[in-house]
Amino acid sequence: MKTTRLLIALVALLVAGAAAAETRSFTVNGGSAEVPVPVSLDLLTVRNTVGADFTFDWADLRVSVNGVQVAYQIDDIDLNERVSAGDELSFVAAGPALVEVSDEPIDVASSPAALTVSKDGDATIITSLATDGFRVTVAADGLSSITGFGAVSDPLAAEMGLLRFSGFPASTYWANGEMGPHEEYTTLEAGGMRHVLTQVLEAGPVRVSVVSEYASDSFVGLKQRVVTRVYATGDVDVSNSISFGGYSDMMKLQHMVTNVVSLADSNATHVLPVLRRLIWADQLGVTPEAYFAERNAVQQVDGVPVVAFPASDNLNPLYWGAAYIFASAEPWRATYSEDLGLVVIESAHDTPLVADDYDEWLAGNTWVFESQEFRTGVFKWSAEEFATYPATEKIELNVPNHYLPGDSVEFRYTYSVRAASDLADAVRQARSLQAGISSVSVE
Repeated sequence: MKTTRLLIALVALLVAGAAAAETRSFTVNGGSAEVPVPVSLDLLTVRNTVGADFTFDWADLRVSVNGVQVAYQIDDIDLNERVSAGDELSFVAAGPALVEVSDEPIDVASSPAALTVSKDGDATIITSLATDGFRVTVAADGLSSITGFGAVSDPLAAEMGLLRFSGFPASTYWANGEMGPHEEYTTLEAGGMRHVLTQVLEAGPVRVSVVSEYASDSFVGLKQRVVTRVYATGDVDVSNSISFGGYSDMMKLQHMVTNVVSLADSNATHVLPVLRRLIWADQLGVTPEAYFAERNAVQQVDGVPVVAFPASDNLNPLYWGAAYIFASAEPWRATYSEDLGLVVIESAHDTPLVADDYDEWLAGNTWVFESQEFRTGVFKWSAEEFATYPATEKIELNVPNHYLPGDSVEFRYTYSVRAASDLADAVRQARSLQAGISSVSVE
């Protein structure tokens, strides 16, 4: 009788233990079977989505697509050498992905590293084992460049995350309205940013992450943090975070990437959606499409117009020397090389609205394409020509953005290299890829 009671008690304990075990999950949308996209989630988002009341080990996490486990990794992005809210979970989503965590050990498939990390003098070379020839070089100063794809071994996108900034570092605007002398720099320019650190994290089955930090001695309190996530798939996800520790009056604050395909092919074609707003078109009283059509720079792809022109051509601008400036920031832009059979695509994670008010719009992020540079950000210089056109005569001239201590600005773009058979193929891939990247969301 005692034996029977003991067995019953033991079974009850086992049942109770089994009942106590719990698995929680959530879905991450984005991409599709035809267009997989890189996904990066900070662990605070993961923790809050699972529920702060649920205790689990980060080792007991798995990611599945259509019931099949896929490779993932967790990177120490905040560099504190422990799993914490600022770290990131990453994987590649080919459609909705299921993320599961458990309060007891679960079966998690292991995957080998999909990239290698090596040194070449002061530079670090990240090479994909999954995408033929895809290579990224991290310079000693911390900025990264795409330096290979397939048989191409020339730079395809340089200095991703370079910051162009200008303003009045000696401004006493908050005391007496005075600005003082204007200064302009880029991250790597003398007097611009001081390189604080660069750390290349361990290669995993999904990506290699690079964290670089900079600080300005001219604009006191201005700091820059660039996180470059090199995926084995041929994608580089770059977040460029600018923080203000003091009062700053800025005329320019622009995220940049330079020499997109142009060093590998001087005949490459720059392509983008028709801009929603272009000040030059407004000044002429025409649509942006009509402005570019007059310059033979509009083509149709699947019945939708795109702007396409030689990347080396400034298109005889209305004034100043850029191919476009004072232009709306759109979802994507790219440079296509017919000779190399590839395209490099810049995909926005978020696309800003275009405010009706010009001053409000110009205080936000706009696009520039000049000197083979893709620029996105604040550009407050107002041309004298504004005053000669009724559409822009009331725009306030040269009024800086005033940033307060604690303010921050974030840029987030993904740079992708893909084989492309023609311009139409390049445009279709750009549209699909950006749509997948911008649609990443947690349910």
